[in-house]
Amino acid sequence: GRSPARPCRVAGPGARSPAMGKKPKKDPNAPTLVPEDTFIRVKKLADLKSAPKQPKGELTAEEWCIQPAFHSLPEFKTTIHFWQNCAIVQYAERDMKVPSRLKFIEDDAKTPKKHHPRKEIQDLFKYCKTQVKQATKRTGQFLKQMEKKEKKEDKRSKLLDQISTVQTAMNEELRNARKFVDRQYLFDKRYMIGTKLGEAAPRKNALIVVEQSDKQQAWIDETKDEITKLLNGVISEGECETFNLATFSTSAVTPWCPQFQAKTDPKKGLADSLKWLNKNFSAKTCSAQPYPPDWLSMLNKFTGEGQQAPWKVFICCSRSPDAANSDVLNLVKDLRANMGEPAKGQPVLPINVVAFDPTVVGDKDEQAFFDEVAGPNGTFMIDTSNEDLVALDKMLKAVGVKKKQLDKLNKKLDKMEDLSERVSEDRSLFQMQQALQAMLASDLELLDWALKNETQPPPPEI
Repeated sequence: GRSPARPCRVAGPGARSPAMGKKPKKDPNAPTLVPEDTFIRVKKLADLKSAPKQPKGELTAEEWCIQPAFHSLPEFKTTIHFWQNCAIVQYAERDMKVPSRLKFIEDDAKTPKKHHPRKEIQDLFKYCKTQVKQATKRTGQFLKQMEKKEKKEDKRSKLLDQISTVQTAMNEELRNARKFVDRQYLFDKRYMIGTKLGEAAPRKNALIVVEQSDKQQAWIDETKDEITKLLNGVISEGECETFNLATFSTSAVTPWCPQFQAKTDPKKGLADSLKWLNKNFSAKTCSAQPYPPDWLSMLNKFTGEGQQAPWKVFICCSRSPDAANSDVLNLVKDLRANMGEPAKGQPVLPINVVAFDPTVVGDKDEQAFFDEVAGPNGTFMIDTSNEDLVALDKMLKAVGVKKKQLDKLNKKLDKMEDLSERVSEDRSLFQMQQALQAMLASDLELLDWALKNETQPPPPEI
């Protein structure tokens, strides 16, 4: 009932015992080749008991993985500078002694080595490994601190860019508004105090004629302003003795007085003419008269046979009468050829015209018509002050919108702390921490190589 015995296995000649499979322990006192500067550096750190301090709030230079007090020691000064420059040697520093590095380990000229007891190198390796681990962690902490501030400063920087953009746009709009004002003579003293109808009146018989039409209705206030400045300024204060005022429409020519009136007349003087103008030239009287007015009737009314001819005519109108343009020009030409001088040395029928329709601007036909009507001794101007003021108002409102936007952005900026200097400091701290970590990591690689290197020292000489 017993089971058959199993055959015994006999170990062959090539078999190894379990004990033979284990690598023999290396002698802790065995001389081991190691880059000398690495050994000195790490040993010095170990002797100094260098270790990163526990942070208390904001990280500073004191929290570097190697304290600032050790940086100036001869064992570290040059090496730290080398790693601060990202392992790049500047031409001006070409004679600098660079630290040993693993990529030049086989070059004894660049990496001088010496033998030291293996156990000592092992202890330094353990120490350095711990330091590298702590340095890596500390680098991450410095990076986090720097990025946190950078993020806030980036937001502030973007806000500053926004403010700059809005400010530039606002200033540009203000410049454009100023250029527009200058170009249109909006606040020119000549036209704020004086009139576009002209700076001088004849010695006598000045005739002021106003278009009365539904088109001219849009510029009643501007027209009255020009005529008032002409009467109260040029005629009242000048040498002109007599004048007359009239409106002309498609149906009638209505004068203030049947003949030229002395400006100093106590009843029918300047004051009465202005009173008459306000009554007869209004939105109501203009709206009832279709455009265009009858220019031919107006000119014939004051230059016809038996009429005392005007020495100068001042006309306020919307634009040319269009279809009647050629007839008007022919009549004006004929009158100047046949009327004769109103007095010795006085020009024949000079006309100062102010047109108020903004569509006249840039219209060559309109310009040519009015230039010919004005003649060599007259003037022609376009008064677009109404539209110009509307346009300026829009420009200034746009500036106001930008100003409100700017104030809002500046309020937001006031609440944000300027971290630019602290970001710069944190970058310097982080860069130094990186350099220190790189130095420790490089030295750890070299100590690791030393422990794994199988090269034996040469036998002693006999």
